Amino acid sequence: MKFLIFFISIVSFSVISEQWYENGEIAPERSFQGGIGDFGAMVFMTTDSQKMLDNWEVPTDGYYVTNDEEVEKGQPIEALVVFYGCETNEIGNCIAEVDYRIIKPDGSVYTEIKATELWKNKPAMPEGQLGLAVDRVGLIAEQEDPVGRYTVELVIRDLVSNIEFPLYSSFKVNEANK
Repeated sequence: MKFLIFFISIVSFSVISEQWYENGEIAPERSFQGGIGDFGAMVFMTTDSQKMLDNWEVPTDGYYVTNDEEVEKGQPIEALVVFYGCETNEIGNCIAEVDYRIIKPDGSVYTEIKATELWKNKPAMPEGQLGLAVDRVGLIAEQEDPVGRYTVELVIRDLVSNIEFPLYSSFKVNEANK
């Protein structure tokens, strides 16, 4: 499996109250979304990050995001993290990061990527707005990689407030259709 880290150079925001909503209702707790106090995050697995980024650029009260959970070998899939409410330091900046661990279908660790940038040394989002993580992790399953369900484990960490919490998502790798 090829492992890729992408660096996002654009900064985008979305107006939303500091609570996860789905179809106008408070969303039930799920493994791919979480938070502690005023700091929260959600991870999306997508095979079309450009569409997600294009949608991110359109000001709305919310976003419709597909959560692609299946990918064929040779097709990229990325983990995109959105967040809200990081604590600011004495000069008004957030310092937040994400650790990733990718688990293969047999339960073994494929890779671990530590301290990727969620939002480091940047001003906090205005209250009620979401931020998009600066770094995102992408994978491409190669021919020799096993098919099956891969788990993406994340630890979201605010280094100013010393808050951290886990998130989990997964995707299924299928053989490529020829």
